[in-house]
Amino acid sequence: MTRDELQAQCEKIPFFRFLGFSIVEAGDTFILACMEQSDRHIGNPVIQAYHGGITASLMEAVASVSVSHNWAILRPKPINLTVDYLRPALVGTLYARAEILKKGRRMASIETVAWQKDTERPVAKGLFHFLLV
Repeated sequence: MTRDELQAQCEKIPFFRFLGFSIVEAGDTFILACMEQSDRHIGNPVIQAYHGGITASLMEAVASVSVSHNWAILRPKPINLTVDYLRPALVGTLYARAEILKKGRRMASIETVAWQKDTERPVAKGLFHFLLV
């Protein structure tokens, strides 16, 4: 699927629309997305930081899209996830990249990373496992 087709597919999912992320780049084994901060994403109004759940949700959404480029055929079901928060995600654009580590017939492992201005200074890293049935 092309980037535009993936974006159109994401627009069909209400929670993905709530997050408001955009697919920037898509390959066979990875997805790169970005999300502009809005008031609904704020977890700490004092420092205007993203809520950790929003960061994790973006990472999970991008991971799920990376493992199934066609949700009409396959909707991956999360069975385990680990998110390590490394620093606050402050005002600005949040990027997330998901890369498939291993994809079998029944399960997939996806590594994710989220950052803002510098890919060398991630705000969070994650490992997601999905059941593929």
